[in-house]
Amino acid sequence: MTTEAAHDTDRLVTAFDHHDPGYTPETAERINSELRERGVTWSPAYGGIWVLSRYADVRAALTDWRTFSSARGVHFPRAEGMPMFSPIDYDPPQQTAIRERMAAPVTRDAVGALEPELRRIAARLLSPVAERGHGDLMAELAEPFAIEVLGVAFGLSESCRSRIREATRTMWQYISADRDASKFWPAFHALLAEEMDRVRAEPDGSYLARLTAMQQDGKPLPDEELYSIIVSFCVAGHDNTMNSISRLVHTLAGDPALQRRLRSEPELRPAAAEEALRRWCPTDRFTRVTTREVTIAGTVIPAGARVVLLFDAANRDPEKFPEPDVFDPDRGNSHHHLSLGHGIHHCMGVHLARAEFVAVLDELARLPLFVLDGPSELHFENGRHIMFDQVPVRFRTGEER
Repeated sequence: MTTEAAHDTDRLVTAFDHHDPGYTPETAERINSELRERGVTWSPAYGGIWVLSRYADVRAALTDWRTFSSARGVHFPRAEGMPMFSPIDYDPPQQTAIRERMAAPVTRDAVGALEPELRRIAARLLSPVAERGHGDLMAELAEPFAIEVLGVAFGLSESCRSRIREATRTMWQYISADRDASKFWPAFHALLAEEMDRVRAEPDGSYLARLTAMQQDGKPLPDEELYSIIVSFCVAGHDNTMNSISRLVHTLAGDPALQRRLRSEPELRPAAAEEALRRWCPTDRFTRVTTREVTIAGTVIPAGARVVLLFDAANRDPEKFPEPDVFDPDRGNSHHHLSLGHGIHHCMGVHLARAEFVAVLDELARLPLFVLDGPSELHFENGRHIMFDQVPVRFRTGEER
């Protein structure tokens, strides 16, 4: 770690700010570790925020939604004029009703019906890379795979699929730290309005068409709710999966022995995906606001406090996961990670995400072994999403499959 990074680490342990330029993937693991050692901490950032970083504390907050409310938004700070994200920015009963409306495309049965298509998409994307013998598994697999699966499951047009990543990237650039929603939301809004107009004019049986036709008490759903649901599906439906797949293939590229093992033990592939989620949380944190005074691990947090939940720190708590920095698909409790949330806000797309990971691993197992073929740099989007700029690999063409 450079001298500058070490200085940033020391500074941010005592004055944590997840949007500070010094909070990078290089410094985050040490900062999170030191925060976890200290227990419940307070930072003066943004007028005062509380930080939970131990597994037991973060899980308890996720469980107790009545005390740790999502209703003032889980992204903090956030630009004025940005719509709420459904259902994560709501508490029951609104959260319950919205979640029910969003469930259809991501149920276990719906995902089961999609699995053959997931395998076809993975094969179509990976085949030319393997034939060429090299490529970038971020740009040529993780990103297009996640977006195409989202489009198939949700009912997005090809035009929308081609633009959704840039719209999301721009949103993360401007959503936080007194940024202006006018820099990203009008264009994003127009993209979603175009999709809704399309399926209203020619209903195609997709979930998007059914959603826009839904009614509540005999009336169409309010536009505010529709946009909240659709933007959530479009963003969450590809962002985390894209980043998780890139971390998983990067891990495999650096460990040919693990590749061989997953080939010979296909039943281990779901566990490897869970361990990748635990070890490299794709979304580092969310926030809540307390509705009452609450005591966590002996520390009193006042009512109305903004609380940051550090998922990545919790996922590497040695009290829960011994030797937490070791990637171990035999760990046994990897699925207890908090990368997909917990409680009423547990990720709705969990079945789809897991099916996507397995589809990619199944297809990679049919191809030659691959190794890293250049550097991969990590960076944060919006102070939360940890992602690679690229994952260059080289396939050992003609060698072991």
